[in-house]
Amino acid sequence: MKAIFVDLGETLVHFKPRYHENIAYALKEIGYNVDEKRVFKAVAKILGKHHYPSPEYGGLSAFDFRELFYELNIYPDQESIARLNSKNLLSGEYELYDDSITFLEEAKQLGFKVVLVSNATRNIYKIVEDLGIKKYFDGIVASCDLNVMKPHPKIFSYAMEIAKSDGIHIGDIYEIDVIGAKRAGLEAILLDRLGFYPEIKENRVNNLLEALELVKERLKNS
Repeated sequence: MKAIFVDLGETLVHFKPRYHENIAYALKEIGYNVDEKRVFKAVAKILGKHHYPSPEYGGLSAFDFRELFYELNIYPDQESIARLNSKNLLSGEYELYDDSITFLEEAKQLGFKVVLVSNATRNIYKIVEDLGIKKYFDGIVASCDLNVMKPHPKIFSYAMEIAKSDGIHIGDIYEIDVIGAKRAGLEAILLDRLGFYPEIKENRVNNLLEALELVKERLKNS
């Protein structure tokens, strides 16, 4: 194992508000006060079914609130659905998590190739420049360039081609990051910063430093 593949949003970088939080806020605006964890789990399930970006979203898939309402067992009027579907759910404000730089520096010191693997628009390149982390990556694999999204195994296969190695993937959404990585034959670590996946017992961590310790264990035993 010579490579670490890592997600961007809510793994290395915190978007304010988070994607699922924007969705929860939008629901509240039309009178549905749904628990944040319930929204997250429904969104994750939906995104896990999306393998290809929509042309009009530049690397991401269109989010259809009809799917969300179905998962939440809520049935509003069509006008409300149309209004929600017209909303921009992406956050323009972002910052690094406190553990991101330590994680990246230690990963490089250990001799790993680090490849960023993200479902993202081309704004990903601005974000890594703005936050000063571009120098840590041996490659950036983004859905906007490949026209394929996690959890499709192709995006992970391409990342392995760049790294010229297999490795371990770290990401925050089980349905996208863990399932996608495993489909491509990679090990995966679930970064559960919010504690939304208590049912996952294997390779689940609360922060990137815990993830790094797991990686070190794998390295020791390989």
